[in-house]
Amino acid sequence: MPEICHPSFLLPSPLVPVDLSEKAGAAIRLFVKRDDMIHPWLSGNKYRKLKYNIEHAKKIGATTLVTFGGSFSNHLYAVAGASAMYGFDSIGLVRGEPDDKNPTLRFCRERGMELYFLSREEYRLKEGSPFVRDLLSNIDGSLLLPEGGTNADALPGCREIIEEVQEQLGYSPDYLVLSAGTGGTAAGLLTYPHLKSRIIVLPALRSGHLGDEISALTGGQNTHLLTVCNDYHFGGYAKYDRLLMDFIKDFNKLTGIDLDHVYTAKAMFGLLDLAGKGFFDPGSTVVFIHTGGLQGLAGLEYMLQKKKG
Repeated sequence: MPEICHPSFLLPSPLVPVDLSEKAGAAIRLFVKRDDMIHPWLSGNKYRKLKYNIEHAKKIGATTLVTFGGSFSNHLYAVAGASAMYGFDSIGLVRGEPDDKNPTLRFCRERGMELYFLSREEYRLKEGSPFVRDLLSNIDGSLLLPEGGTNADALPGCREIIEEVQEQLGYSPDYLVLSAGTGGTAAGLLTYPHLKSRIIVLPALRSGHLGDEISALTGGQNTHLLTVCNDYHFGGYAKYDRLLMDFIKDFNKLTGIDLDHVYTAKAMFGLLDLAGKGFFDPGSTVVFIHTGGLQGLAGLEYMLQKKKG
């Protein structure tokens, strides 16, 4: 199947060494897979998940991409960007109230996405909501994408991260470490044939069943290589504290790499904490997959300014 491409895409995304051995307290070789650099509009795991969904949309002749997301959703942002780049109309079904100053929603509108705002009850029902059913019934040529973008077409694009990493390193890393929401990126990695790397997932929200959900997505492939560490969510989805915010600043100062407060900062914090506790074998090659989400930093700044009044 031909790859979706754009002249401004940075592919393969860079794999950069990061020397944090003193901070980690362990002798590991740490690299960061900079998927956040693929494209300003369509990057990180959102590029990976949407890649073959867009190919599928083209194949079936869809003209409109429809999806769900919260007010600061990376997924909404990426679908709006991808739709503008590849000539689709787009509709975003948003949990919450309209806010003209919200930077994520403003970007979506500027890329041509039509936004509808749902109550929390309607949003929980998703396509089962009477409003959403009526809306979809009146749109010809629509393709409905799930919240977060995780479906069968999302997995192959995520799996390709391993091919890139192996080519860039010249060997298979011992560990691949990443954040997770729905678990789709981790599931894609686990479907890689002859997988040799251990997959370490640090969820961004409290979850006692994410491992089972990832296993279901993969059909049980390679789940003996999966470890889910639930200790680094910092209180729940999109929650943060001064410790995490200071870590983001410190990490950027040391490496020049930005992390977001919802996903990647929590996962990198967890990686370094686990390293200091001896989780990784000495001398191991550890690759941290930067899953993007940096657009959310503008949303965080916006919310902080609103609180200040």
